Amino acid sequence: MKPSKMVSDRAVIARTVRSALNIHGPEVAPELEKLLFPDGTPGKLTVAEFVQALGDSLGRYVAALTAADSNHSVELADDDGYRIQRDERLAEHRNFFSSLRDLVIRNYSQTVATAYGLTVTLPEDPQQLLTLTRNTVKALRERPLVELPRNKSLKLDPSAAADDLEEHAKALEKALDDVERERREAQVTQSAKDALMGRWAVVYPGIADSAAALFSLAGRPELADRIRPTARRRSGVPEEEDTEAATPAPPEQTPAPVETAPV
Repeated sequence: MKPSKMVSDRAVIARTVRSALNIHGPEVAPELEKLLFPDGTPGKLTVAEFVQALGDSLGRYVAALTAADSNHSVELADDDGYRIQRDERLAEHRNFFSSLRDLVIRNYSQTVATAYGLTVTLPEDPQQLLTLTRNTVKALRERPLVELPRNKSLKLDPSAAADDLEEHAKALEKALDDVERERREAQVTQSAKDALMGRWAVVYPGIADSAAALFSLAGRPELADRIRPTARRRSGVPEEEDTEAATPAPPEQTPAPVETAPV
């Protein structure tokens, strides 16, 4: 008797699966063992332990993802403080530079201010401001001030002015370094988080599909349907039943005893 094509087709499909399991099963077994049993495979593994290991492996993945998210949040938490310090140091530096320029122009001349590099428009970029400062400090240290001040009480000490400018520059440079360090540290934690987020498309459906298949084989299609990966779940968006399952039912309220007035 000739078998039906429907049965023959299913036999061909099954042969493909069996062949893949027989040939490639030993190849993937070590990776699956590391995923399901990170502390080592039990000596006598039961089916119950295998099923439990599927859920545990997803739990470990979520724990790692949660930790990576927390680490990134903690890393970002102090970034604002460093940026505020940078902005404060930048404002202080610009204010001192402007005050020094105004002093030299008013008490000496535009020519003297130009000789010391004090008439250049202050750049907005902090790094360019540091470069300008270095040039002005060099001029203040190397060019003797031979011009007489218009007001003796406001006489300029070029060496002291250079020292003050250098102090402001060092404070600004440190603030810039702090911000850059924090930015790079945030990149590290962001990369770790992104790597785990990217793994969701592999880890979650692989485990959820396996669990759904086991429930189906056990004759529990309703359980399989409840956990089977959907397009929303694959993208990380919970279904309505996921939210319902995560919300515990309120405890039953025991009626309070009725008090009776004493006779």
